[in-house]
Amino acid sequence: MRLSLPLLAALLCLLVATTASAQRHGGAVKPGPWTKAKTPPGWVLHHTRHYQIQSQCGKEKAERLGKHMEVMNKVYRRMFPPGKDGAKRQVIKLLKDREAYLRYGAPPSSAAYYSRSDREMVCYDTGKWSDEEKPATPVTGDDAKSRLQRLLERRSNAWKMDLLGCAAHEGWHQYFAWLTVSIAEPLPSWINEGMGDYFYTAAPKEVRGRRIPAQLGRMNKIRLGVLKAAIRQNRYVPVEKLITMPKSQFYANGSVCYAEGWAFCQFLLHSGNKKYAKVIPNFIKYVKNDTNYEAVTKRVFRRIDMEKLEADFRAWVEKLAEPTADDVGGASAG
Repeated sequence: MRLSLPLLAALLCLLVATTASAQRHGGAVKPGPWTKAKTPPGWVLHHTRHYQIQSQCGKEKAERLGKHMEVMNKVYRRMFPPGKDGAKRQVIKLLKDREAYLRYGAPPSSAAYYSRSDREMVCYDTGKWSDEEKPATPVTGDDAKSRLQRLLERRSNAWKMDLLGCAAHEGWHQYFAWLTVSIAEPLPSWINEGMGDYFYTAAPKEVRGRRIPAQLGRMNKIRLGVLKAAIRQNRYVPVEKLITMPKSQFYANGSVCYAEGWAFCQFLLHSGNKKYAKVIPNFIKYVKNDTNYEAVTKRVFRRIDMEKLEADFRAWVEKLAEPTADDVGGASAG
């Protein structure tokens, strides 16, 4: 069963991770780092090497989120070496539910966000953590009601945003802001959001008591479904336009551009073409010393035949299996 573009676009609004600052905060919950003495009632602090987790969900979930983010931090650093120690911890707020998240001032269309002005990542307990997903239990017996209930529960859970995936996406924005602290603006949207969604699928898991490190290159099936539908409906954005598109245009066509940004990053890193594989690492390396994104884009792509790149990318997308209504929720697990 194919998913229509309008349905995917509506569902995708929950996936649009925002890098803008949230509205002004009120009450006892303040942005930025906390001391133990100034931690609000009902919150706990958990410190890892690179993060201060401020949790409204208790210590156990704070530890799980911190463990996950340390794994992702290693991934960010391995792909984009910092050249500095970075001992100062980054702040992550974990709110108890969506209502608390919105009260804090979060963008309504998001499931997590990174605020450049407050220099903190904010997320909430979505009820779905990819480190605790279990294989579906086979249904036995003839209880039709039970079968339907399990099916509806499975579908409902599939569309929940994975908290660890959201944190991995926003953690990338947070890492880049720390990596290039002198740059006032985020990266061009195709690579900024595309790499965020690339990291979304890298969530590590516990399997039979053994920790599996983050595996890169898993399919983001929700994004893939949107891109496939956009191609069928002639809403695909050519690569040269995508990589030079102003942020306003990118977000105005967010469902398609997010999907294509993810797919293009995935393709560049995993197509098997060594020249393509250098594009993203070189882009990040060059912007550390050059804030002229237009010049950096030209430099990175100057030795690449753009017509061939377009054809190669379209062929790569075409070969990917069409996601179905049952497996599209596996975006966080690949």
